Amino acid sequence: MFVRLAKVKDCQEIYELISTGDSGMTTLPKSKEQVLERINWSKRSLNKKIKKPGKDSYLFVLKDNNRIVGISAIYTSVSKNGSSVFFKRKKINISSKSLKFKKSLDAIQLYRVNTPYTELGTLFLHPKYRGKGRGSLLSLARFKFMALWPERFDKSVVAEIRGKVDKDDNSIFWKHFSRHFFDENIFNNNEISYIDNSFITESIPKHPFLVSPLNKSAQRIIGAPNDKAIPAFKMMKSQNFKANDLIDVIDAGPCLQCKFKDIKIVKTNKSVNIKSFGLPKKDFTGLISNTDLKGFRVVRSDFSLDDVGASIHRNLIESLKLGTKSKIAVNV
Repeated sequence: MFVRLAKVKDCQEIYELISTGDSGMTTLPKSKEQVLERINWSKRSLNKKIKKPGKDSYLFVLKDNNRIVGISAIYTSVSKNGSSVFFKRKKINISSKSLKFKKSLDAIQLYRVNTPYTELGTLFLHPKYRGKGRGSLLSLARFKFMALWPERFDKSVVAEIRGKVDKDDNSIFWKHFSRHFFDENIFNNNEISYIDNSFITESIPKHPFLVSPLNKSAQRIIGAPNDKAIPAFKMMKSQNFKANDLIDVIDAGPCLQCKFKDIKIVKTNKSVNIKSFGLPKKDFTGLISNTDLKGFRVVRSDFSLDDVGASIHRNLIESLKLGTKSKIAVNV
């Protein structure tokens, strides 16, 4: 198994992969044309000589036995050309001197993020290939890429975790919240993903909304990750991401945030020389990548490390497309 950047030749295979997803996966492309657009956007981003973050994207694929079984992406400088819109959870304190009481009420309010940030998104693994560390390799490989080329990324990194859905993959929160503002026939859950979310700020009042009048089912899932997203949620927290009290406006999923420099893999990433190929001692087991921007690849493998360099398995020559003078990046 290894992760690499997506190529144009992957278009059909990626499209077949995402057809196994469901309508609730809001950041997945919806057509073969959109898959190709994402790949070309990634290629354009890689071809740029970047000194500071711009509106770029990097699309990755996970290959297992020569088959693409997962995709993930990074989006940089989100909010640079327009605000990102969330709901922010907050407490509203009320009191009365005459009645001698104080009370704290749970509320949500539209919140605009104007400072550019890097977003982790479009993480999808074929249902039959979940387990055996594939999901973590696909997700964490993005941090290896970010650690090697930090100038391409913003100071703040965000991961939006998918929220709870019903048996038909429709957002539980949106179903109950939106009925107060929109007719059901305006759009369906599948269209929400790809229409301009400016309709949210155009139509929904800016004042806080009390959570208590909402349907009990909707109340319970605000800020809670989808059951299928719990592994991703835990993985992000293990990399020092924390909830920032923002939730998605459609599915009410939690938003996690971390400073770029504080991400665990970024902090511990180290570029080293290759000391030898063979069957290394199992001093460490972790992510190993090459240091080639356009030919970037990541695997999980055993390695040993000393002051001279790293000893790695001979199979990684092919897996990582290494040359005689190549360096690798490890985490210790």
